[in-house]
Amino acid sequence: MRNWGLAAAVGAVLAAVLTPFLACGPSETSSFCTGDTCGADGGTKGDGTMGLFGADHGAPKSLTITPAASTLAVTDLTNLPSAQLSAQLAFTDGTSATVPASWSIDRFDIASIGAGSGVIEPTGNVFGLANVTALAQGLSATTTVTVTLKATVNASNFAAGDVTSLAGATGPDPLITSLDYPYDKTVFPTGLVPPEMMWDLGLPGDEYEVHLVAPDFDLAVLTTADPPSRFTLPQALWNTFVGSAAGSDVTVELRRLSAGSAYLSVTENWHIANANVRGLVYFWNISQGQLLKADLTVGQVSPVFNATAGQPGSSQELCGTNPCGSGNPRPLFPDGGLAPTPPWEDNGLGNRCVACHSVSKDGSTLAATFATGGSAGPFGSVDLATTQIDTIGSYFSNGMLTAIVPDGSLAVMNTADEHMQLIDAKTGVGIPSALDGLINVCDPTFSPDGTLFALATNCGGVVGDAGGPTTFVLEFASSNLVIYDFAEATGVFSNPHTVVTTGAAGQSTFAFPSFSPDSKWLFFQGGNYSRAKYGACLATDPTTCQHGSDDIYVVSVQGGTPVSLDEANAEGVTVAGNLHLNYAPTVNPIAAGGYIWVVFTSPRNYGNRMVAPSPAQPAPMDTTYSNHKQLWVAAIDQNIGAVDPSHAAFWMPGQDSTTANMFGYWTLAPCKPTPGDGGAAPTCTTGFECCSGFCRNLGGEGYVCTNNPGGCSQLGETCTASSDCCGAGPSVGCVAGVCQTIAN
Repeated sequence: MRNWGLAAAVGAVLAAVLTPFLACGPSETSSFCTGDTCGADGGTKGDGTMGLFGADHGAPKSLTITPAASTLAVTDLTNLPSAQLSAQLAFTDGTSATVPASWSIDRFDIASIGAGSGVIEPTGNVFGLANVTALAQGLSATTTVTVTLKATVNASNFAAGDVTSLAGATGPDPLITSLDYPYDKTVFPTGLVPPEMMWDLGLPGDEYEVHLVAPDFDLAVLTTADPPSRFTLPQALWNTFVGSAAGSDVTVELRRLSAGSAYLSVTENWHIANANVRGLVYFWNISQGQLLKADLTVGQVSPVFNATAGQPGSSQELCGTNPCGSGNPRPLFPDGGLAPTPPWEDNGLGNRCVACHSVSKDGSTLAATFATGGSAGPFGSVDLATTQIDTIGSYFSNGMLTAIVPDGSLAVMNTADEHMQLIDAKTGVGIPSALDGLINVCDPTFSPDGTLFALATNCGGVVGDAGGPTTFVLEFASSNLVIYDFAEATGVFSNPHTVVTTGAAGQSTFAFPSFSPDSKWLFFQGGNYSRAKYGACLATDPTTCQHGSDDIYVVSVQGGTPVSLDEANAEGVTVAGNLHLNYAPTVNPIAAGGYIWVVFTSPRNYGNRMVAPSPAQPAPMDTTYSNHKQLWVAAIDQNIGAVDPSHAAFWMPGQDSTTANMFGYWTLAPCKPTPGDGGAAPTCTTGFECCSGFCRNLGGEGYVCTNNPGGCSQLGETCTASSDCCGAGPSVGCVAGVCQTIAN
């Protein structure tokens, strides 16, 4: 580490000596910069050739920054040091002098620099390497400054001796040898709430050190955590950690001090992806019979819309001559048709039950079934920007599952008896298509670019102990996966081809397909049954409590051998009864950080907050029937081949672990408008958050939504062709209208 105090002192001495000769303001001149060679900030401009103290030293030859490639070490987050950089101008006669310069830095999240002073001040928010540039006398120089952190946060006020003992502990812990959660080898994106670390077998009163290590980052946080032990890093520290480690492997250590002895209990390795996964996950809370949305950036969940709220100015509507529930729009009805009473299935909270759903890739429209009984009912669409119901289709349509095109204009309704129909999502009216003649079809989905349509076909098979062949869309024991070409402009489905056939990968049942962001890969659930729970589940006969044994797979849209995502399915799952309980994957429509991000349903144990009886017991006390379904997220390498490209999953933040949650549809959040002149532009982190499609730090004050600033589009910004994207080539291109990294 450099002696910054000495460097600052030397700089001050040089400045004092040279000031009479170098100072050059609007009302003064010197022999160093005169007339139009003077810059308004005290630096210089133009290509002047004046030498120091006149022309005796020749023309300026080069500019350098001292100290070069320096390191600024932070050891206390509450007391940040600063450092002085100087610009050295060399002349043709071999002499040099410190000169005023205009300074800039490329990582204002790491540090700021005085535009006219060269004083570096760390932000304390992010640590790492920044490039610094100085401009003077028409010349420029660049160097690096690395701001590092090595600190301890002792909010629990441990005694100094305990702090030292914990920091030096290397011996194995006789009690704690692993974390219940998170899993080893997990890949986390940036921008989310911190995971809750959980472990067992510690003793009351034990003291702990959570040690986080990444390039240029070393932070120890001290805490107590009586059994069942849980610890969540404060949000600000987590943001600092992932912001500093983005794109890097990290090490997480847990040390324990108990009865005077200190141990190294656990070491895990994670990867922090340089990935922006901002958006919303829309999911079905089965326990509440309503749709919720999770904002992963703040870990909060809220209802998508009020299932009984009417449009402004509306009153109670009628289904035929019977009450239809408060609010518009009324469902489509044959003339004179009458609805049953009550017309809607109650979700137990006094609202209409709104069940299986899908969301358009652009985040504008949600398609769902408004249940009239057994979670089946008419198709309906919701404007997610206003949270108002746009339309409700034919009341007697018996819809169950839905799919929707990227812009929300068209949808497909899958009926409970395994038929499909193309629908105008804005009116709820059916559109004739090639789907009309299909039978025994299930689980529709559109690709993010809107050119492909996937579904399960030949849905059937014998339902284990539950009886004979099935014709219910959620219940089948064998199926194939088929992909159609789709032309949105004409609503034409064509060229069907089978990509997975019953028996592939040793499985019989394939369900819930979902496309990768580039529409080249299909993720799906594969196993021996389409549903997690089925059968009567009689308390007097636990053998009637059945569940599917399923995992998540991926296959090329051209077909081939499916690849099991073993790391996502099983990494960190240590209880045998928690294995092969992975269902219904959906994919974030934006690839980020070199990964495809998949959310799926699983009733596996969640740390020590939700734990099935152990050792595993027969149903109904096994994991599927004693735990609640929860949503999990896994990173998948973009370059998919024959080897498992997945990584250990993490629990989706914001859920209630006491409720059953499933069918998480990950989509972009409704875009932020770009105001006209005089309006305050909303903040952003990437272009797809903005309705304009562009997010820039144009004024140096931080990133905001802006109208097209010209030039190439950065990652995450709007594009129409790959040539629009900055750095377009084999690894960067325009995918579904957004500049993204692409697989090689």
